[in-house]
Amino acid sequence: MEAGENLPKGQGKRDFLGFFTSFIFSLTGITTPYITRFLIDVVFHANRPDLLLPLLIICGIILIILFFTGLISDYFLVNAFERAKLLMRYDLFRRLQKASTDFLSMQRSGELNYRIFGETGTIQGFFNQLLIALPIDLLFIVIISAIMISWNLRMALFVFAVLCLQVLVIIGFQKPLLTYALLQKSKSQFLSGFVVERFRNIQLIRTLNTEVVEAYRFRSGLEELMRINVKAFMLRKFSELSTQLVNNIWSFGILWYGGKLVLAGQITLGTLMAFLLTAGMLYPRIASVVHAVLSFQDVRASLSRFLEYYQVMPTVHELPDAIELSVKEGRVVFENVWFGYTSKEPVLKGLCVAFEPRKITAVVGESGVGKSTLARLLVRLYDPWKGRILIDGIDIRQVTLDSLRAGVRYVVQGEFLFSGTIWDNICYGVDSCSEEEVIDAAERAKAYDFIMQLPQGFYTRIGEGGLQLSSGEAQRIALARLFLANPKIVVLDEPTSFLDPETESAIHQAIMDLKKTVTVIVIAHRPSTVKIADQVLVLSRGMVVEQGTHGELLRKRGMYATIYTELCRQETRLPEKI
Repeated sequence: MEAGENLPKGQGKRDFLGFFTSFIFSLTGITTPYITRFLIDVVFHANRPDLLLPLLIICGIILIILFFTGLISDYFLVNAFERAKLLMRYDLFRRLQKASTDFLSMQRSGELNYRIFGETGTIQGFFNQLLIALPIDLLFIVIISAIMISWNLRMALFVFAVLCLQVLVIIGFQKPLLTYALLQKSKSQFLSGFVVERFRNIQLIRTLNTEVVEAYRFRSGLEELMRINVKAFMLRKFSELSTQLVNNIWSFGILWYGGKLVLAGQITLGTLMAFLLTAGMLYPRIASVVHAVLSFQDVRASLSRFLEYYQVMPTVHELPDAIELSVKEGRVVFENVWFGYTSKEPVLKGLCVAFEPRKITAVVGESGVGKSTLARLLVRLYDPWKGRILIDGIDIRQVTLDSLRAGVRYVVQGEFLFSGTIWDNICYGVDSCSEEEVIDAAERAKAYDFIMQLPQGFYTRIGEGGLQLSSGEAQRIALARLFLANPKIVVLDEPTSFLDPETESAIHQAIMDLKKTVTVIVIAHRPSTVKIADQVLVLSRGMVVEQGTHGELLRKRGMYATIYTELCRQETRLPEKI
């Protein structure tokens, strides 16, 4: 589903009906001054009590029309507005899903959320006003102005002059009000991101004993926001009082000038009261038009920020004629692969390596040599600069992304679990599964026992608003998800990094069972993980510098032996005798 593809049938007709009923609602409201004028000049002045009942019936009909047209127009228009907002947000969300991993990782906390929800709301609100309210307001102003001129030109010109004064007041306050609104929004966003970041890293803050420092920073930010809020409130209040003052002035002015015309016999008392009512109806319409014009600058900034994200191009493209990948053997080959995250610093330099099916291949090396990069390239989070990556002899750039990622599963270290139930997390990314399959996956991941000890078992909520799992428990849930998906190629970024020795041994056995039908690639950081591998690749300077079994490489006393000794030392274990 893409934006615009699933508009409900007849949506255009409903939008037009909303616009039409809104127009009828506005026109019906114009009858109020006419009725007032008729009541004063004909019924009261000519002493015609017989006209009161018909007039009352007409007023009742008008009220009914106003009620239903207002209700119908609001219903259809709010649906149109909210649907347009929905489509904007959905389309931006889909585009950001396809944006480069680097671009998304560089965004500040809360920035994506604000662009999707905040900016789209501002833009959609403006365009709703521009496309619906503005045409009706302009038409209303023209009709009301024509009516007033037809009643009395001099009185109409006086009303227009007074309303111009109102417009000047609006224009005078618009810019400073907008400036403070932007300051409030900017500071609130900063403090919101500050709170999220600080509580996300609360353990680090506590261990470094910087709670008082962070509290002081937060209080300073709150005090600055308070000063901005007070100034903004006083400015708004001054604007409201000034507008109210001008309202009173023009009301008295119309009564004074109109009263002179009534006493001079140039207009009737009913016409004066009708002028007073029409002026009151005209002002909010003019104010709405002026606000729409003046707010364009702010909307233009929001539109620019929206388009900045909307126009982000993905770095990984799917070919129009891409084929579905059906992994049979699961042989993975990197052919002369060059890649780097910046153009000046390649991470992989002509990497040539093969991962054989039904074998466990461990990839080791110092930090930053490209171990995780290799995995990211295999699932096409990035594309290599040069070279090819083949699965069963097929270049992965020639297959659809969906089929590639269904056939290759990459479990990152410390894999994130979503807020929801444990069941939802295990089944995430799997179209359909039975209860037996989920339980079997949990048992293979050695997660079943601890899950059943939880209050609601598989339906225990975890994450935000729920139970917080330990790193080891979360890792086992991620492994259960992998076992349930049952892919043909598996990439594991140290699958036992947070596990106790007993569980680690059981997981190793599960991985060894997995290799009977699956190609397993393990990015290894622990000596015990390396030992279960059928083949070990040592990466250095973006290339494979050593390759062989664990025992063979130890006997060579090369780079692998050094790395393995260091891994053992880090785990306070004695290395095997070399």
